[in-house]
Amino acid sequence: MTESQPNATVAAPLAGLALVAKIRNLLIVSVIAVLVYPMFMTATTGYCPGGVDGNGGFIDAAGRPVDEASRCIDMALKPSPLVYVAIALIVLIAISRVLKAADEASALRTLGLAAMTVGVLVAVAIMTSQVWFQAISVEQLNTGSWSVVSPFPFGLIDVTDSPMPIP
Repeated sequence: MTESQPNATVAAPLAGLALVAKIRNLLIVSVIAVLVYPMFMTATTGYCPGGVDGNGGFIDAAGRPVDEASRCIDMALKPSPLVYVAIALIVLIAISRVLKAADEASALRTLGLAAMTVGVLVAVAIMTSQVWFQAISVEQLNTGSWSVVSPFPFGLIDVTDSPMPIP
C-alpha cells in the first residue's frame, strides 16, 4: 500500500483584507493627525512697553515717566476644536461611503482620499494659523483700540491685556 500525502492547502487571503488595511490606515493617519495638530498649534507672544526707572517710578515705551504701569499684551495660539470635529466627520463620512460602495476599488479610493484629506486639513490648519499668528504685530495692539482676527476655523488666538508686573 502506498501512503498518500495529504494535500497541502494554501490559505487564501481573507476577503476584504485590502479594505480592512485601508480602514486601519485611515484610523492611524487620523490618530497621528489628532496628536500632531496640537503640538504645532501652540505659540505665544507678548509685549510690555515701558518699565520701571531707577527711582521705582514707571516709564512708557519711549522712556518718559508715567503715573501708572503700562498694559501688557499677551497672545496665545491654540488648536480649534472644529478641526477635531472635521477629522471625525471625514472618518465617519468615509466609512459610511465605503458601506455604500459599489465595488472594492471605489471603497479603497474613498478611504485613501479620506486619509489624504485628514493630512491636508491638519497641514493647512497648522500652516495657516502659524503664518497668521506670526503676522500679527503685538506692538500695535498696545495703541489703545485694537482687534485680532483669529484664523478661524483652523486655530484660535487668545489675547490677554494685563497690567505690567511690578518687580
